[in-house]
Formats: sequence, structure tokens, C-alpha cells
Amino acid sequence: MQERVTVERLTLVGTVDRWFCLDRPVFIAPGQSYWADWEAGELYIDRGDGQITRIPRAPYRPDQPR
Repeated sequence: MQERVTVERLTLVGTVDRWFCLDRPVFIAPGQSYWADWEAGELYIDRGDGQITRIPRAPYRPDQPR
């Protein structure tokens, strides 16, 4: 698991650490935090109100960056 990143302004996240790609980018609001769980293959977003959103990683594609 990666360390949490807290965003300071509205942020559109589609890739984490260049290797963890999502099917669709997701907006993360100021003050919210996110981290990738490589083993589970999910991006977690702590919305700050006790709600944690889980977004699955996109399947590997040959055109994905290496």
C-alpha cells in the first residue's frame, strides 16, 4: 500500500505512480486523500466524512506506459 496523498485543490486523478491506471479519471476534492493498494488493485479515496470510495484499477493494456 502506498502512503496517503491529501490534495489541496480539486484534482483529477487517472494514474497513480505512472503504473496504476484507472479506466476513468476521478475528481478528488480539496482536503480529501487517496492511496493505491497494489495488492488489491484498487484506489481508495477518503472523502473526509467517514466514507471511503474504492475504485478498481483498469486491466493491463499493451499501450499502457511502462
